[in-house]
Amino acid sequence: MKESWKKLTGSVLSASLVLSSLGLAGSAVAEETVSEDVLAVMDQSGDRLEIDTTNQRSNDNRLVVFNDTFSYYTETDKGSFEVVLEKSGLTTYRVVKQTNGDSEIPENGLVLSTGDVTTDEIKGFLEQLETGETVTLHEPTVKQENMQSNAVDPTAQSNPGGAVFDGFRGPDQLIVYTPGFGSSTKTNQYGYEITVEDGFVTKLGGGNSAIPENGFVVSGHGVGSAWLSSNSIIGAKVTVNENGVVEITQDVESFQYQSRQSIEQAKNSIEKAKAEFLDVAMEEAEESVEKAEALLEDASQMNAEDPVRALHMTREATQIAYDAYYYSLPSNIAEQRGIWYRPEETTLEGVNQVLDRMEEAGFNSVYLETTFWGYTIYPSETMKAYGLPEQHPNFKNGDYGEYGKDLLKAYIEEGKKRGMTVQAWTDGFMIGHGSLGLPSQFQKYPEWAAIQRSNTTGKPAPDSSNQYYWLDIVQPDVQEFMLAIYEEMQSEYDIKGLNIDYMRYPHHGFDKSYGYSTEAREMYKEVSGIDPLDLTAADQDEWDAWQEWIRTKENEFVSKLHDQSKAIDKRFMLTATPEPGPEAVLIGDWKDDIDGVIPQAYGHDFNSIQNTVNASKKLMPEGTMYYTGIYSFYHHLSEMASVNDVMSAKYGTSGVNMFAFGQASAPSVDALGKGPWREKAINPGEEPIEASFAVLKDMQKQIGQNYIAGGAVKGKDAASIRKAVKNVEKSIQRDTFNTDEAYQNAQAIITELIETEKLNKALGERMLGQLEETKLWVNYSNQHHQ
Repeated sequence: MKESWKKLTGSVLSASLVLSSLGLAGSAVAEETVSEDVLAVMDQSGDRLEIDTTNQRSNDNRLVVFNDTFSYYTETDKGSFEVVLEKSGLTTYRVVKQTNGDSEIPENGLVLSTGDVTTDEIKGFLEQLETGETVTLHEPTVKQENMQSNAVDPTAQSNPGGAVFDGFRGPDQLIVYTPGFGSSTKTNQYGYEITVEDGFVTKLGGGNSAIPENGFVVSGHGVGSAWLSSNSIIGAKVTVNENGVVEITQDVESFQYQSRQSIEQAKNSIEKAKAEFLDVAMEEAEESVEKAEALLEDASQMNAEDPVRALHMTREATQIAYDAYYYSLPSNIAEQRGIWYRPEETTLEGVNQVLDRMEEAGFNSVYLETTFWGYTIYPSETMKAYGLPEQHPNFKNGDYGEYGKDLLKAYIEEGKKRGMTVQAWTDGFMIGHGSLGLPSQFQKYPEWAAIQRSNTTGKPAPDSSNQYYWLDIVQPDVQEFMLAIYEEMQSEYDIKGLNIDYMRYPHHGFDKSYGYSTEAREMYKEVSGIDPLDLTAADQDEWDAWQEWIRTKENEFVSKLHDQSKAIDKRFMLTATPEPGPEAVLIGDWKDDIDGVIPQAYGHDFNSIQNTVNASKKLMPEGTMYYTGIYSFYHHLSEMASVNDVMSAKYGTSGVNMFAFGQASAPSVDALGKGPWREKAINPGEEPIEASFAVLKDMQKQIGQNYIAGGAVKGKDAASIRKAVKNVEKSIQRDTFNTDEAYQNAQAIITELIETEKLNKALGERMLGQLEETKLWVNYSNQHHQ
């Protein structure tokens, strides 16, 4: 018998009432299980230890359990002590190995984690777990958590901490909104909300949520957001007492509610697909619904005699219903499915593992971070010529098989085998962090450093707000260096574009503003006669002129980058990724220099995402390629929430970029691959004409195969649509007659058939949208590829 560790009170039951709310139920029932009022883990000898929380990176002085819904990795700091567990039964796991942080989470497995600062009790328990040993996870039948809210129906007076914020919700607060507050919470996207109807959670996530007449919304930011997201599921029961304490309960009834709702959601989506003649995996969807319903019925009958098995079956029914919903979604034949990724791999095997997972999800474009912390991920002759380290130290000893030490080459060539292209994502003029020491560029060229007004030493120093180091963007020598790096990347590697990030000074107020290097000050004095360091906060006109000069220099660099890139290859894409705020407003400065915009939408509901995109579209000319940047992975959303984000984000744009694959999870990857990205898609930004042809040909195919047979349109009318669409295709391919005229003719025919009710309205409107989309891509090609 091993040394006894912390013992937890509780009674031994014959069949576990343990609720597998981690979503990791297996097929075999554990021989002996224990019901506890706390989440706990038991080793093979019977010693048990309480688990403090799930899927939280902050692990000092506590025991955290991670499951595969969090990510492929725990993302914990190195120095953590972790034990990796593979599933072996309903509640049992086999010890695989011990690691020191950022452990890979096995699919359907767990990782037990504690920080490098922890208790002897926790570390001792983990250390004595032996490889091959069986570990049992115990959970309470009822999970109940509560938190004091800061306000119910807040006002500026009742909640002064939130007075200046949207919805009167302040930092780290938890707020309850009832119908008495209004129709919606009026909050921004920087938080997490749950909608409660008749006592059950019916919606997760979002900002400015509608407040139901038969319930309320609980909204959190920071600490409040983390508490809500980690304790809420669809079907959870929520109450708020007279003192404003929010209590969330997960029990058997919660999971039954969740399962029934997921089945109903799948059925509704299937009916919508049929009514709108959507091309979906209908057979798989309907079969999955039948399986889910049968399984839920069996679970209900089994509940009295074997509650553990019943709960397992209930959750399995929910997952199968989720799959039915995914199968009922259309998978576009042409769209960008982009993923940002900072590579970590030091072997070709590691590269292929990442690409395999990306392929499973359906991504077709990898926005690979090719420069970060002042290094290139590939061996750079340009860096070497400047006397700087030629490759990022993480990769200089890498072994990528036939590609040697060239990580970028490995990603490009192995990506091609899977139908994925690479866009180079660059950190621009941000080249380091205070925690990493002085960047190599400043060790060699200290005069290149961008200097803050508050930096009275004039020497390189990290930003006083975020600890980043910045190259001085206005200096000619610095611009020349950066242009040389980008020219090398484009000339030496088969990358399809450059995603520019950090191409402006940080947006700070007067005291923390940038541009005060000796070189920058002398440059401005030559044109204005003013040393910007002599300006005061009261010199508004001179200050505005100084800021405008900086802005001009930033824009000049992007213009030079555009000219250089297009001289090498006119089809090469330059894209920018503006964050909400000052950077987004300034995107119009680059309207003649960039090909595409990827506005970053931090919210997780349709309106929030679309508002971000539409605000950006007003600043750019027609013919600009637009994708939507979403943060589903980074915010560790559930698989269903990730799919819903994608469906919201792809509306009105030519695709989606997700941030970032370092936080992707196996369930979300599986869901995307079964749902909206089920079929391969051509990337319209990289291949606009091919993408247009694919959509136009598919329209003609669907008319013949599905729309006539389904009764959406009759044969004669279908023939006129098909001929008009074919003429659009010919006009693009052969330039036999005016393309605009061909589009107008096709649109007129479809519109008339809708108005005369000879064509299903939903289908007709979708066809008009497809024509408009392909027209945009053709115009994009004419403007940016010629």
